[in-house]
Order: sequence, then C-alpha cells, then structure tokens
Amino acid sequence: MSEDDREQYGPDGAGGGPALTLRVHQNKYLPVSAGRTEMHAIVSVRAQGLGPAAARTAASEVIVIDCSMSMSWPPTKIAAARRATATAVGILRDGTRFAIVEGTEQAQIVYPFTGGMAVAGPDTKAAAARVAARLPAIGGTAIGSWLDLARRLHLRQPAAIRHTLLLTDGRNEHDPPGYLDQVLDACAPHFTCDARGIGDGWDAAELKRIARRLHGRADAVLEDSALAAEFEEMVSSSMAKALAGVRIRIRTRSGGRIGFVKQVHPTRADLTEEGVRPDERTWEWTTRAWGDETREYQVSVLADPRDDPMGEDVELAAVELVVEGDTALPLPEPESVLVQWTDDVVLSSRIDPRLAHYDADSELGHAITAGCDAYEAGDRERAHHQWGRAVQLAHQLGSEKMLTRLGGLVHILDAATGEVRIREPIRPLDLNSAIVVSEESVHFVGAERPEPAAPPAEDVICPACLRRAPATAGFCQQCNAPLSGEPDGGSGTEGTDGRGGGGGGGCTDGAI
Repeated sequence: MSEDDREQYGPDGAGGGPALTLRVHQNKYLPVSAGRTEMHAIVSVRAQGLGPAAARTAASEVIVIDCSMSMSWPPTKIAAARRATATAVGILRDGTRFAIVEGTEQAQIVYPFTGGMAVAGPDTKAAAARVAARLPAIGGTAIGSWLDLARRLHLRQPAAIRHTLLLTDGRNEHDPPGYLDQVLDACAPHFTCDARGIGDGWDAAELKRIARRLHGRADAVLEDSALAAEFEEMVSSSMAKALAGVRIRIRTRSGGRIGFVKQVHPTRADLTEEGVRPDERTWEWTTRAWGDETREYQVSVLADPRDDPMGEDVELAAVELVVEGDTALPLPEPESVLVQWTDDVVLSSRIDPRLAHYDADSELGHAITAGCDAYEAGDRERAHHQWGRAVQLAHQLGSEKMLTRLGGLVHILDAATGEVRIREPIRPLDLNSAIVVSEESVHFVGAERPEPAAPPAEDVICPACLRRAPATAGFCQQCNAPLSGEPDGGSGTEGTDGRGGGGGGGCTDGAI
C-alpha cells in the first residue's frame, strides 16, 4: 500500500480479507439550460488485503541494465548499477523466475548462463549477485532491443505477474528509427516496466513514453548512491502484486456515449484509445498488475436533458469491475454515474473536491513541462512564470516531491504565492528529474464527504411561488421574491415545479 493510501485509509486499510472497492465521486447536478453537455466523475478503485495472495502468485522479473560506455563515467554509475542489481536479486521472492540482461547496442542475457530464466532461491540469487558485480560498461544503447528480449523471456513463463526493471543513462541511439515504438506496442499486453534514468545524458521524454506505454513509472536517480534503494522499492512493489489485471467496464444508457477516460492517479494518462467496445453502449479497458493500492480515473459521459425529468436522479452510466484470470476475489456492486438536471446555479456550479484536486494537479504537470520547454528554448521569462505557477500549485496540493524537484530549477522565495528565481545554471539532471515526474499525481486525501460543523439548515420555501431554495438564499431564483432564510419547519413539501430534493442540504459530491 502506498504512503498516500496509508494516510487516507490507515496502516491496515479497512481490515478483513482481500477485496476490491469501487466508488464514483461527482457533483451530479447539471444546468438544464446548457443543453447537451458532459458529466465528469472520478472512478476510484482500491485493492486491499492482497499480500497473502501475492506470496502465492507466480511472477517473472527481468532486470535490464544499461552497460553502454557512458556508464563508465563517472565510475560511480556502473558501480551503483552493480550494487543495485545485486540488491534487486536479493529481495526476489523464492520461486520467482528471473534474468539479468546486459544492454549495449544489443541485448544479452548474462544470468542465468544457459539463457532463459532462473528460479530464485538462495543459490541462484547468490550466483546472480556475483554476475552483477562484474557488469561491464563497454557498448552502445539500443533500448528497443533490450525490451524485446525482456518480452521474449517473459512470454516463455506461465507467470501471472510479469515485470521489467530498466536502468539507462543514455538515449536510444542504436535501434533503427521507429523500432522502439514497435517494440513497446508488442510488449504492452505482456508485462509492466518501471524505468530509471541515471546521470545527465538520458532523455526524460523517452523514458516517460516507455513507462506510460508499459503501465509503469519512470523517475530520475538524483544521487548514484540512492540507486540500490530505488531498485529495492521497485522490485518490492512488483513482488507485492497479486492480480494480473482488473477490467473496468462502463455501460452507458441508450443513446449515451463516453467522452474520454483518463487515469489521474498514481500517474496521469489518457486511456481513451486503449479502450475496447464490445458493443455501442459498452466501453472497457484493462488495468495491469495490482497489489494493495488505489487508482483513480476521470470519466466523461455525454449527457442530454431532452426527455429527462427535472429534479430527479437519472443514471447516465454504470461502472463495474471484472478481474482477469482465475480468482475467487469478491467483486463490488456496480456504481452509477448520475445526473440531476436543475436550473439552480448554486447546485450546478459546485465542483466535486476530487475533480477540483485532479484538475489542479493536471495544471501542475502542464506548468512544469511548459516551463522546461520554455527554458530549453531560451525563453527565461515564460519559464519563470510557469515554474512559479508550478511551485504555487505544488504547495497548494501538498506535494513535497514536486517542490523538491522544482527546487532544482528555481530558488523558492515564497511557495504560497509562487515567487521564485531561476537558478543559473540548471543541471541537465535537474531538468530531466522534473520532466520525468511531471505526469505523477498527488493523491487526493480529503474527506470522502466533508462533514459540516453543525447539521445543515433546512431549505426554505418561497412564499410567492413555492420553489425550494437553500437556507442561505436571500432571494428566490425563480420569482426574485425575498426569502426570510428561516427553515420551513421541515414540512418537506416540494414546490409546484417539481424541483424538490436539490437544496443546500444535499451531499456536495453526489456520490452514492
């Protein structure tokens, strides 16, 4: 379970056995006057209690180490790679199939000696550590070839969880043009990949593309001495996975359609094109390799008020989970994406806290990359503006990691206002380290449903037209008559226009 999840759910999660939970968060109110519009919702999927199952799940791990000539300088890079590889092998769960790949202008299996994959145990892990201690730095860089060998190794194994760890200090220079993208397409259905860049000669955009396409995460190694801890974290996370995949299925009402689906946590990625459509009303996609964790997605569903009643919940879509493979894991009940049409601007202008959070988070990522692009183009004024805004957003969102990365680009004078001064010079590593994590998101950890300090006041009924209005309203939005602001005594009588049930006492996020 990630630190974000522990903060939100506590160190033991919700307790009990293995389970998946599904929640839809939204403000269900849309203005009827807008006509055809979109309903946005956050779909939150959480897995918990999978630890015992992970220990019994067959897994394969391929460790790919850049052994190009550039890894020899400074010599701390190849030394750190050797130590980190031995560390990664040492924490493999016994029974895991594994291999070490030496990456140069070609890909070569250096352990096991016979090729293929070894079975992790005390003897094989010790032998692999000895091989890791002799990894050379002698060749070029052909990342597509490295990953293609990893694919072939994984496909020979019956493992449910297949993971590749990739380390590089350079750019993909020795593959034919377009080959890396072809390999990524071939690899994507079969294994996940986490990637790390070390030194200052690697390409952050390239590493992000690899991790995004292979459903993993990319990051920078800020200090060579920290590489072993990075490897330990990645392999430990891989060993904790128990589910090969979970399909998320959205079925719209007749005539409805999905606008887009985007993952918003733990990383941001547009998944719309990855979805499949079994029929015209159903859209589904597969999420890869789950341990105890939470992932969140933003869904846009096209909504149309024609023929819908006012002031009543209407189901736009149903969301459900399907587990890949043979498992007895209990599944949650489907959740609904709702709409309630209203002409009450107070209700329709509310923004669900999760949506607001991830909108700001997306703006943070854009500001980081826009600032880096401007800096590399020589536009210091625009870089200063974008990075200042990024610092302000990172402060608001509580992202210490982003503030630390931005601190390598600017002197932060006042994080709350975004007052910064660009550092001169900026190291290539600091630029790369900010760019490569720009698609990581800050998990929403606010209250599920914010509780008011006191019970909310009851709605009031307009004495002139009998329309229901929030207790705080001064004037009726329908006839402009003054309202006393006094409760109506709890009569519960709806107005003659049928727009009851939409007052200020309702849940702000419309979740069900």
